[in-house]
Amino acid sequence: MRVDVGVKTLAALTLSIAAFVTAISAATAQSGSPNVVRRQQDMKAMADAAKSINAMFKGMSPYDSKLFKAAAETIRSQSGTALSALFEGSVTATGSKASSNIETERQQFDKLAKDLGAFAAALSVAADRNPDKIGPGMRMQAGDPVAGGGPLAKKIDVARDATSMSAEHAFHLMLQTCTSCHAKFRVESK
Repeated sequence: MRVDVGVKTLAALTLSIAAFVTAISAATAQSGSPNVVRRQQDMKAMADAAKSINAMFKGMSPYDSKLFKAAAETIRSQSGTALSALFEGSVTATGSKASSNIETERQQFDKLAKDLGAFAAALSVAADRNPDKIGPGMRMQAGDPVAGGGPLAKKIDVARDATSMSAEHAFHLMLQTCTSCHAKFRVESK
């Protein structure tokens, strides 16, 4: 059973992706230390991969399981411990928009980086399971577990539950993870 996502939800998701890509693009235009440049390059690669996946879900690009998987693997390989390692030590540097909150709230930052990888891994598995088309099982489902929500929402263990939800839901939660991380750990330009 497919749950139709409302026009407002899709519009909000499109705006989130656009804001995410714009933020990453702006960050990569600045210069900085080699570590800062590497972080920015990796973030841009993840943003481009997310745009590719989004275009396939929206039907703006034809579904290609190999490209879908490659995009998911780009995000997976550059998240988790790989992402956390790029933010070790003093994270504030010339050209960086990383907040010093990363240093003081390392455990939360590392969890978001790990969750990002788990959602991306779920997308990679979904591509393997759906070689020809975005099947019904890849679309949002009524029974998809909720990662957040109100006080009565069932909380999930992302590492355990990401592969049991639809790929589209995992994708949305992955984007929410990016947005949450940027809201908490990124200094906004004024």
